[in-house]
This record gives sequence, structure tokens and C-alpha cells, in this order.
Amino acid sequence: MSVKTRVSARWRLVAADCLHRVRVAFVRRTARARTLAVLLAVGFALLGVMRELPLASFVFQQPFDLDWALRTLSLGWYEPDHTLPVTIVDIDEATYRGWQSPAITRRGELARLIEVVTSAKPSVVIVDIDLSGRAGDASADDDRRLGAVLAAYRGDAPLIFPKRMEPGDDDTRQAAASPYDPLFAPDMKLQWAHATFVTDGDGSVRHWMEWLPVCANGQPGWLPAVPIRVVNALADAGTGTDVDRVGEPPTAPDCLAEGLATERRLLVGPRLTGKSGNPLARDARTVSAAMLLDPEIDRDDQRLFAGRVVLIGATHSGTGDFWLTPGGVIPGVELLANTVHYALVDSGDGAGSEIAYRALAVLLFGIFVAPTWWLRGIAAFFFGAFVALAVVAVVIGGWNYLRVFESLESAIWLSVVYFGLQATLDLIQDLFAQWKSLAPDRCRLWRTLRAACVQDEE
Repeated sequence: MSVKTRVSARWRLVAADCLHRVRVAFVRRTARARTLAVLLAVGFALLGVMRELPLASFVFQQPFDLDWALRTLSLGWYEPDHTLPVTIVDIDEATYRGWQSPAITRRGELARLIEVVTSAKPSVVIVDIDLSGRAGDASADDDRRLGAVLAAYRGDAPLIFPKRMEPGDDDTRQAAASPYDPLFAPDMKLQWAHATFVTDGDGSVRHWMEWLPVCANGQPGWLPAVPIRVVNALADAGTGTDVDRVGEPPTAPDCLAEGLATERRLLVGPRLTGKSGNPLARDARTVSAAMLLDPEIDRDDQRLFAGRVVLIGATHSGTGDFWLTPGGVIPGVELLANTVHYALVDSGDGAGSEIAYRALAVLLFGIFVAPTWWLRGIAAFFFGAFVALAVVAVVIGGWNYLRVFESLESAIWLSVVYFGLQATLDLIQDLFAQWKSLAPDRCRLWRTLRAACVQDEE
């Protein structure tokens, strides 16, 4: 026998042995379960996809909506480091009623709020009030008062105002005109920004864009998001905070070039406003605007505002500025406060982050399925859930790696696919076994299906 023939025969024996091992693995239920788990884990580690699978994407539709990062943070289970301290000056229901429920926020009262807040030396002030429209939309005295305060402002903290977007004649996105526009051009302390969020098909907000393409005088340009304005202002101030500037994307080819801008995952912490809010949280707190305007109330403005990012905005029912998130319906100013609060939290980009994401997903998948090989029912479930939550807590507490929640989500859906395939393979094995055990007749197929699918009463 030639050398070539001997090598060929050896490879045939190796291949036959491998096929035999695979067949044995898929005939024995325990071995089949472990082999299936390994194949799914290896496939995910190589491809890194879960939602993109056809069956998984079908199941991902409502009501199975797992936004773990938002919901877990919103319950207050985890609080990452490197957050920016924020304070919301809330134009709430009591304040709104005290102003006789005006159609638009009173510009004179807004000017007073800005003066009170800026006198306490905050790091940045965000005025989440729409200043677009005609000058005649507000009273002349109020317009003059606010215009005078803005024109005379020389404080250290930048004043950031969100710009309302509107479609142009050619359906391009344009910034709405404001009677206060002339005050912003010469003074870098007065800055426009955008507060536009990305709404998914189900109407929920899950992302925000760092830069928004807008058209001005027929030319495309970029308008930064409010959190980007805040981060860049802190970086320019050089206050000792470890903050890097966020650069502008390449020149936009047109006014709707969203593809060049980066989307960031929205993170929502515990409620800040309303009855369920905690007004005195460590890094995120709320104070009613009525308290700031009442001279009879003794306040510690330094504790409330000094060195913090302060947002002035409305949560009363007349504002109509409410957003649906997987963490619930929250006012626009609170949603904006969350984007600022978590603006410095690592978004999880890069090759290292992707490797960690896949490795953690495989680990959590193993934690979910492995206990089912030696524990029964509810015991396996509680064991896997407890260990998985412990892993998440360690990763968040030790590394502030928020993509662990995405790993958890992928691990859950890997487990769904695993148990579904396992049940399908078990059913196929039972069908073959029942078919062989039954005598041939016209009802053999029906009896096979009944024996494999229907439980007999004991």
C-alpha cells in the first residue's frame, strides 16, 4: 500500500470517528445539550450577533422589550462613576399655577431664574426653554428684561439654549429663528445646541445624536447636542475634570447627513422630578423654580448650584414636552438632564469593548444553561439568575462597563434559542423512536405524533 493510500485511509478513519462522535453526541440528550450550547457559544463569539437572527428579531418585538441598561439604572441598582453632577430648576405645576398658567414661559421670570442660578457659580447652565418665534409672542417688558440679562451676561458659566428644529422649503432641517439670535453671535458664553432624540419604531427614545446636521443659508453644518456643548465647555474651562473635547464630524455633504454623526445610547437614572423623584440625590437633584423666586425662603444656593450643571426647564402639564422611554414617560428637561449626567460614561466603543461584550455574553449564557444539566426547574433558574446578577454587579462596580447589560440581553436570547433548539431536537428524536416502535398501519403517523407530543395521564 502506497503512502498516499495510507494517508487517505487514515483521514477517512478520522472523519468516520468524528461523525460517529457527533452522532453519539446528538443521540444522547445530555451530550446533545452540551454540544448545542458549545456550538451556539462559538457561533456568537465569532459573529457577535443575536438580534439579527431571523427568529430572534421576530421575538424581540413587543411585548418582549429588554432595555436592560435603561431599566437597571432607572431602578437605582447601579450608579456608574464619572457622572456629571446636575441640578434641575423645575418649573413645576405649583410654579406654573403661580404664574397664572401662561401660554409660554414668562421671559421676565426666566430672566430672574437665570440671575439667581448664575450668581451661585455653576459650571454650566442649560435653559431648556424654547426661545424661537416672534418677539411679539411674549410681552414687551418680559422680552426686554430677558434680552438685557443675556446681553449683559459676563459670568464664567456658559449659557446653553436648545434650538428647535423645523423643516425648510426643500424638506431640509433648519434651526428655528429666534428674536434673541443677534445676542448669540458675538458672545461665546451664549450658545445654541440641539435637544433632538432618536425615536425608534415603537415610539420610545433609546439614543441621542452627538451632532445634528442642519442647513443655514443653503449650506450644511453641524449643531452639537446639549451634552456635547457641556463636555466641550468643561474641557475648555480646565477645571481639573478629566474631560476631553468631542470633535465635530467631517464636513456634511448635505443637510440630512445623519450617517456621519455618532449615536449614543440613552441612559436613564432614577427619577428626578415628580412624586417619585429624589430631590436630594448625591449627583442629581431637583429644586422647584417657585422656591428660587420666593424671597421668603432661605436657601443654600451654593450647595444647590455651585460647580454643577444646572438645567432650567418645565415639567408642568402645559408644556407638552414628554418623552416615552423604556424606563417610562419622563419630561424633556429630565431626559436632557440624564444625557448630561451620563455624558462622560464610557459608551463602549472599540475592539476591546466588542471582545469584552462577546466574552461576557458567552459567560452569562453558560451561567444560564449549565445549571440545567444537574439542577431541576426553579432551582436551576434561581441559581443562574443569582450568579448572573453577581457577575453584572462585579463588572459594573469594578470597571463601569455598561455594555455588560447588552451582554446580558444577548445571553438571555441565546438561552431562548438554545432551549428552543433543544426542545426541537428532543421532539425529533422522540418522533423517530415512536415511529420505529409502532406497527405499520394507516394511523401510524397520527399515533406517532400523539405518542411524542401528548402526555399520558398518570
